[in-house]
Amino acid sequence: MWKTPWRRRSAGRGSWVGRSTTGGGHGGVPLSQFSWASIQSVEVLERSRAARFRPELRDVLLGYFGIRRGMQVLDVGCGPGTFTEYLAAAVAPGEVTGLDLDEEFVAYAQAKAATREGAHARYVVGDAYALPFEEASFDAVTSYTGIGVLTEPLKAVAEMVRVCRPGGSVSIAEGVSGPGGITFYGVDGTERPEPFPGARRLAELVRRLRSGRGDAIPGIGSAAWPRQALWALLASLGLEELQLNAWGHVIAPDDHRVGADLRGQLRAESFDELRQWVSWLLGGHGSSALSQEELQEILALGERRRLWAEDHPLWDWDGGLSIVASARKPDRPRGTLS
Repeated sequence: MWKTPWRRRSAGRGSWVGRSTTGGGHGGVPLSQFSWASIQSVEVLERSRAARFRPELRDVLLGYFGIRRGMQVLDVGCGPGTFTEYLAAAVAPGEVTGLDLDEEFVAYAQAKAATREGAHARYVVGDAYALPFEEASFDAVTSYTGIGVLTEPLKAVAEMVRVCRPGGSVSIAEGVSGPGGITFYGVDGTERPEPFPGARRLAELVRRLRSGRGDAIPGIGSAAWPRQALWALLASLGLEELQLNAWGHVIAPDDHRVGADLRGQLRAESFDELRQWVSWLLGGHGSSALSQEELQEILALGERRRLWAEDHPLWDWDGGLSIVASARKPDRPRGTLS
């Protein structure tokens, strides 16, 4: 499976899905007008996120996020609703509200929910910097891979705290795979012996692609709160009983639980995602450390890799880690007398 430079950020998508009310732009486009779906389809994003939330991990993960049955929960930056649905299946008769600024993703999530009886999930379009809810509206407020792409993450988390009831849970989670993080590769991490002709060259080109400015979207993220410091946001806002936990995931088309139909989709999407990214750069969007000829070479070698992987089960996989910080909103503001 390919780890494209944006996969780490795909679930957060600015505020949200690559859109922010502040900050810079993407290839000259203000983030307030940029949709993440232009570089990663809703379906691809949903499948990549689903691997992180396996049913057998639900009870453990809900404990990490401080979420229990019967709660009213807000999922900030819900994207296509993958995590929202995962939570909703466990909080019934409570309900999860998914919020995202990207209307396309909200419409997609709403359409899914309409086909599922008793979904216990609803979706609204809204801004993470100005959540459209009254104070103390939710028992728990969470965000998965949404805070790290914001230019003002402290402002967004402060809003999350505002709409959480006293004594409730606030949590933020980020993937730590990708450049500068902890990543595990299958065939793409194996250079000796060379798995297929050109594998080492392809790995070199992809490394260079990630090391340049092409591994990030201009205007997304915060210099004041880099990814490594995001979890400290909770402590900076006076929350209590802080916890930091982690879980791993792996995406493997040849895992027997995937099924034949989805296996083919994952295999094709793995290459399509890389091709979409490279084609985006070839079209003059963003910047890259590679020449036009080297970008074309990635496409040719990527196709060779795709064909090779079809005949070599369980070589094609990747995995990573997610870290979640959760904390409790105090029953009364600090300094208040009992």
